[in-house]
Amino acid sequence: MKKVFQLLIFLLAFQVEVRVRASADTLQEPVACLKTSESCALHVVGAAFHLKQENLKLHSGEGSTLMRLSQSKWRLVKGVLWVENAPDVQIETPYVTAKSSHGQYWLIERGDRLIVRNVDAELNVELRDGKKLEVPAGFEFWVTGINSKGKNEYGMIQTIDLKDHLAQWNRLFDGTKEQFKSQVSDLRGNWSDLSERGAGLYEKIALRQIASVEDGRRREEARKREAQAERQKIRDLMFQRAFDR
Repeated sequence: MKKVFQLLIFLLAFQVEVRVRASADTLQEPVACLKTSESCALHVVGAAFHLKQENLKLHSGEGSTLMRLSQSKWRLVKGVLWVENAPDVQIETPYVTAKSSHGQYWLIERGDRLIVRNVDAELNVELRDGKKLEVPAGFEFWVTGINSKGKNEYGMIQTIDLKDHLAQWNRLFDGTKEQFKSQVSDLRGNWSDLSERGAGLYEKIALRQIASVEDGRRREEARKREAQAERQKIRDLMFQRAFDR
């Protein structure tokens, strides 16, 4: 509750035009809190924000709001977050909680949806309703908030939209144009079999769905057989009692 209150105070500060800048890229509350180990809220006011601390590498876009709740837990309140490297750091959002021991992934707020995009991480995602998903490298899916039934709505896992990804990546890339081109080339090589892997993934999903339907049909047939046997048992018992009088 205290952390939520701190966030409200932080956002209110923006509304009343309190502009205490700790750097050219962000507003931070408390001031310069990223230089300390305390809880920290920040709002990106520059074109991009880059944080590199030991093994932690985070990048966020203009208009995004983030909170560091602890050294091992961050929260994306709104906007875009590129997790380039964050071993065992948990990222919370209003939609999901994400965590990876290595590799990079993206969390992109788009309207009332969040896109979870796994570039090359071993990514585990838990939806707000408790459902857990493993997102393969090179794939993404969208998720919305909790609906009236207490469940998250989400789309099918699919191959990453490369055109959109390159545009997002280019905005937040912290390097030279030559370095970006080189890394794009490497990524294309790593994703050369993405369509093939996507087809394989969809086939597995379809087979699981078919198996689930078949399993449900078998369970329903077994239930009907058990009900029929129980009715026959009752009829036999009533017949026996009638003739034993």
